[in-house]
Amino acid sequence: MDRARPLHVRASAAEVPDEALVAELRELLARADGVEELAGRMALLSDPRRLQILFCLHAHPGVRSSDLASVLGAHESTTSHALAVLREAGWVRARRAGREVRYELAEGSIHELLHQLGSAHLPGVHHPGEHAGEPPHGHG
Repeated sequence: MDRARPLHVRASAAEVPDEALVAELRELLARADGVEELAGRMALLSDPRRLQILFCLHAHPGVRSSDLASVLGAHESTTSHALAVLREAGWVRARRAGREVRYELAEGSIHELLHQLGSAHLPGVHHPGEHAGEPPHGHG
């Protein structure tokens, strides 16, 4: 990405007076629903342990909390608490497999966000419809 050029430009080349721009931006923010909730969810990413958990679940869905604790070098109780926080926020869901509980990302938007943050899949893990060995559509 060329950081010297803006990502977006106005459709019209006419310059917008500052007062009009401020009014447009105020209206935009007034229509934005759930900003506080989104900010709270995004704040969860500021904790390195929670972000590492999300990277692990993205890399290979269906990991047990004890395996995550081992990978992170953390206590199981600490890892379980982080998973509970992520579940409550809607980032992660638990899936029972017999006597075990396995964790995975809760929705596709989180999956896409993790790709944007640089998270990758482990070998053999791919998106539905992809062929092994091919880069994911839109991520390669």
